Amino acid sequence: MKKLLLLSFICSLMLFVQSGKSQGLENFNNYPETSNAYHNGTFTGQDGSLWTYNQCRGDSVIVAPTPTLGKGRTPTAEVFSGTIHSGCGTLSFDYEQVFTTTVSLDVFVNGILVKNVTSSSGDQGVVKNSGTINVNVAGDFILDFKQNSTTSGQCSIDNISWTGNSTILPEPTNYPTSFTATPGYFKITLHWTDATGSQVPSAYLILASNANNIVAPVDGTPVSDDPNLTDGSAALNILQGVQTCMFTGLVSNTPYYFAIYPYTNSGALIDFKTDGTAPAVNATTPNGVVIFHRDFNDLAIAPMITKNIQGTDQVWQIDTTHGTSASGCAKMSGYANGANNVNEDWIITPSMHFDQYTSEIFSFESAYNYTGDPLVAKISSNYDGSGDPNAFAWTDLSATWSPGGWVYANSGDIDVSGTNGAAVYIAFKYTSNATASSTWELDDVLIVGTPVVGISEKTNPAEFYLSPNPAQEFVRLSFGIKGERSITVLNVIGSKVFQETTDQTSRQIDLSGMQKGIYFVQVTDLSTSKTSVKKLIIR
Repeated sequence: MKKLLLLSFICSLMLFVQSGKSQGLENFNNYPETSNAYHNGTFTGQDGSLWTYNQCRGDSVIVAPTPTLGKGRTPTAEVFSGTIHSGCGTLSFDYEQVFTTTVSLDVFVNGILVKNVTSSSGDQGVVKNSGTINVNVAGDFILDFKQNSTTSGQCSIDNISWTGNSTILPEPTNYPTSFTATPGYFKITLHWTDATGSQVPSAYLILASNANNIVAPVDGTPVSDDPNLTDGSAALNILQGVQTCMFTGLVSNTPYYFAIYPYTNSGALIDFKTDGTAPAVNATTPNGVVIFHRDFNDLAIAPMITKNIQGTDQVWQIDTTHGTSASGCAKMSGYANGANNVNEDWIITPSMHFDQYTSEIFSFESAYNYTGDPLVAKISSNYDGSGDPNAFAWTDLSATWSPGGWVYANSGDIDVSGTNGAAVYIAFKYTSNATASSTWELDDVLIVGTPVVGISEKTNPAEFYLSPNPAQEFVRLSFGIKGERSITVLNVIGSKVFQETTDQTSRQIDLSGMQKGIYFVQVTDLSTSKTSVKKLIIR
């Protein structure tokens, strides 16, 4: 069958040559894998370049042979070409969701995201087509097909075809307009309105810096994506039409600067618009701290609280492999022993002292599959931390939830600043019945806020003192009395870099293995679930 396809391609290619056009095809005729084992390797493509595959198998075919990109693999599963000549006008390919997890596959041309293809729950075994992807890249290019995240389902790809593009476009006529920067906790989101004119851009280069020192790019020298601003500078390439991007992992209460440059073509032919004044903006991140964060990577539910109201055989538990980082997450299902079951189960944060903060924001990641009741998020300022949650007042919270098919979705920033009190709780309520019981996964529960100046440090039994601060080689935590406490050190994006439990009145932490920067030390009193957070600066 592959030979017939190749023959058909050759005939089509002759017609294109006769009409002055060019076209390419890759149907993986030389792809060597046929088993269900994941491998890395190379093969010669039909375009003559050396193609590379990482963490792919070969037992799920569209038209044999076919590569299947793995799920949650290390390194991330991908298939990419060598350098292909004569440009790329349009691109299309076939793909298939191999197992129950839905597809989310990114397609890059010269490192720029040109398409994300997905599937829906129930699409297992269905061959779909990407549709025509407008690329419009002149000169040399590289195709790259890569899993969007560690939770993207196994995906087979085949029958990649593209049209050539020998047209070298002139410099863009105009800059984009309405370039704005919206700060949030540890992130800044940029928006703009696409440039117009006789020559519209192919894409935009956004340069970022923690100082007002951005230098314009140079024609003929592409700038690769570098979203990490921790070293002081970063860059993103964004296609015309997207009109937004985000930089994350930023430091609290810090100014950042951005400029945007439209361009046409790519590689050595890239042509930036740099005359006149490029749109530039700056924004300062809020003075935020992590009030509470739970990523379940230590494979424990605590210090979150679980309350089983109905269905004692099914409860919130830890899933060790299916979180957002292919590590731990909290999981709940009412399905067991081949049947759906009646359940009501809550998972609740520890008590949080919202009177010590303002502008509190709540976010989380969720994924689910199968038919059943939706998961519900709630907030309360009068829950007692131990009783039946139904006996207390809760307010439902509006969030963005997973679309299903095990696809993780971020909730968005949920404003919870309207709730005050010395003991605030946020909960997730799961229900199922005898005819339907979905399975939900929960990860990266995060609450951040801005500390209120002048709050007494004696209001919370988990309060502690840091010395020295700023620190270099070590920092000492001092408590007023003995008691079992959990100590967690988080970086500015809420990732855990240290954790332990102690019952002593003081504890010294070695900082020699941590990079310089801003951190947050979170202490939870395990007898009361009270939590306190302080900023730590390491120099």
